[in-house]
Amino acid sequence: MENTEKFRYRKELNFVKILLKKAYKKCILNKQKLISVKQDKSFVTNIDLNIEKFVISKLRRKFHDTNFLTEETHMSTPLGDRTWVIDPIDGTSFFVRNSALYNIQVAFYDKGKTQFSIIYLPRFNEMYIAMNGFGAYLNGKRLHRNCNVPMKNCFVDFNNIPSRWTEEIREKYKKLYNLQEKGDYETPKFFSIDSSGIVFSMLANGTIDFLVEPADTKWDFMPGDLLVKEVGANYYNFDNETYTRYYSFSQELDEYLGLTKQKNN
Repeated sequence: MENTEKFRYRKELNFVKILLKKAYKKCILNKQKLISVKQDKSFVTNIDLNIEKFVISKLRRKFHDTNFLTEETHMSTPLGDRTWVIDPIDGTSFFVRNSALYNIQVAFYDKGKTQFSIIYLPRFNEMYIAMNGFGAYLNGKRLHRNCNVPMKNCFVDFNNIPSRWTEEIREKYKKLYNLQEKGDYETPKFFSIDSSGIVFSMLANGTIDFLVEPADTKWDFMPGDLLVKEVGANYYNFDNETYTRYYSFSQELDEYLGLTKQKNN
């Protein structure tokens, strides 16, 4: 990765890059899945729990002054200095169906900011890395994107299930849907995969161009949030309470949806 020698957290980053691949080999590869349903009706497997336990144990042994905010066992830890935010399997519903559309993702938070994040897609052999102020990378290659994709060429993802959308999200969706109902085929195309890490990766690599992310759980959105910001996405937040976020690589679409005046700085 270019010009990253001065990145302050290289030691932590390099350790986790190797650790996530070890977690895949030890905890996922050729292991039997035992599936259960959590209180919120989402899936969880023994693999989720084993990965989380494995990653935490290795990080604790290597870095003593650390905290953990994780999906399965440390859900209530407040963000503070040197906090590891971990989603052991993002896209568990795909994972239980033997789909490749899942990932392991980690964000490292320190000094009031997400300092780096990793989204690892083992079945695709893809590792996305973002470093605060040092760019975003896919398998070591710097990622860049054009922020002026024409609206008619855009692929748009409204992430998560519609019952979790805010009224603001529904209004934006209807505005785009009504264009398609008119029979205008030169309009944005809808695309939907309910996995935050996957869609953030697709936004970073150019598969999609606009993402609505309503997740309010930090392990879902923090890794991808830094990734696409380091790629250069325009980003907006209409609802700070529930963390609804809009990310875009189309200024034309932003203006059509009325996002321009509410851009975060």
